[in-house]
Amino acid sequence: MLDIMSKMFTRRDPRRDAQNCLARIISRFDMSRLSYNEGIVDDRRTRQERHLSIGVWLFPIIKSGSPCRFDIAKGVPAVTHDIRSEGLGVMTPVRLNEDRYVVATPDEGTMWRFFEADVRHNTRKPGSWYMLGLHINSLVLPESDQMTQFRAHLDDVCESAEETMIG
Repeated sequence: MLDIMSKMFTRRDPRRDAQNCLARIISRFDMSRLSYNEGIVDDRRTRQERHLSIGVWLFPIIKSGSPCRFDIAKGVPAVTHDIRSEGLGVMTPVRLNEDRYVVATPDEGTMWRFFEADVRHNTRKPGSWYMLGLHINSLVLPESDQMTQFRAHLDDVCESAEETMIG
């Protein structure tokens, strides 16, 4: 009860909300390797580093603030290299030059979560890949027209991938 009352009088922290959401996504995708399946760890301070690969989309931010506007047409597919609640590292096949992106991450079923992120580093990796270190700032709630454009973009990409595989 005290917890509920205190939430009524405190402001929401957008960064903490985004971190909690990202932590839920991590646990959903990596549930089989979490330590509860392996028994209790003797030393709680020991952390195993895990790499979790999830396909994500990066969209350059046109306008920050509420509502955040991003450019669907300039979306770039990427794959996560590492994910932490503070941010994520993603690998992209092309060099990206923007300072801020909206990261679209799959959640349960057909749901997607959108995060506003700042680029902390952009490093060239072997094999013509680039690694971006992204620091998560907040959750983004796209407007209905942006969600419609995003769903249409996903459908177009899926159709062209199927045509490529068939042809």
